[in-house]
Amino acid sequence: MSVADWLSTARLILVALLWPVAVSGHGRVLAVGLIVAGLTDALDGYVARRLQQASLRGARLDAVADMVVMVSAAAWLGLLHPEVVTDDAPLLIAVGLLYAISTGASWLAFGRLVDPRQSSSKVAGGLLYLFALVTLLTGGVAAALLMLAVVALAFACLETIARVSHTIHTRVTASSQRSHAPQAPNGVASSASPTASVPSSTAPRTSEIRP
Repeated sequence: MSVADWLSTARLILVALLWPVAVSGHGRVLAVGLIVAGLTDALDGYVARRLQQASLRGARLDAVADMVVMVSAAAWLGLLHPEVVTDDAPLLIAVGLLYAISTGASWLAFGRLVDPRQSSSKVAGGLLYLFALVTLLTGGVAAALLMLAVVALAFACLETIARVSHTIHTRVTASSQRSHAPQAPNGVASSASPTASVPSSTAPRTSEIRP
């Protein structure tokens, strides 16, 4: 594995090591662990670009590590501060379902969990990360920050779903156009075939390989 991939893997290992800390109730230690996880998240993309080690596998590993950190942090908050969940349970459940739907749709349509170029996802992730740090460090729940983070996450999920819908519509339209295109005589395909003008949405692009 590349150095960048090792950094992403280290983030996953760190999460596993922090679970016993969460169960024992040491919120400030968890906050320090989240800071370290955030540093590895910033470093893996930088190292991949700096050392020219960017790869589709690395981008997917980075996305998985980010998701594991976020889901684990949410679970730790619920464990140490159950009022975070109980006070706004219906809203959090609804946004959680929306997140699951958007993530699944992104995987099916694009072969990736998240789009590293999507600014709204970065903003939502940053706000959720900040809320977790503030709550774990201070021991108090910043309700306004939580609502801001939840709204940002819901917006990011809706944007992802809209992109997936647009992509599927484009694919269906292109497929319909190909099926109704006149065929060249004697089975000889025209060099101006519509197929050549339709890019493959599943092919990795340089901008999609690590944020």
